[in-house]
Amino acid sequence: MSVGVLAVRHQAASAAVVRHSIADDLVGNAVTRESIDDVVLVASELVGNAVIHAGDGTADDLRVSWEVEPGAVVVRVADPSGQLPEPRSADDAVTGGRGLAIVAAIATDWGVHRSPDGKQVWARVPVTRRG
Repeated sequence: MSVGVLAVRHQAASAAVVRHSIADDLVGNAVTRESIDDVVLVASELVGNAVIHAGDGTADDLRVSWEVEPGAVVVRVADPSGQLPEPRSADDAVTGGRGLAIVAAIATDWGVHRSPDGKQVWARVPVTRRG
């Protein structure tokens, strides 16, 4: 079992940092490219949601972790906001609002854990390994 942890700034560019870090780690864990794409998409959506909806934040206030399990990767994004994520119906005229629908479509399960210092949103993404 492999675990990765990363602290990132509360800004949109952090999603790219997270994508690259997770992808590099999963390549080293013999996860297939297709599965890596799914995991980094889910991670990017969770980080993006935290950046947009978790307030202004400060440096290094998003904590991202991922755990490679047999057959899945669990991605977790913790932020200091107590505001829980709310799935929305996507409107064709609006460009945003689809993040949690994307997460739900790819992940086998997702949820939220409240904590005294905010919350952690997590998603379990099924993966396959090479050879």
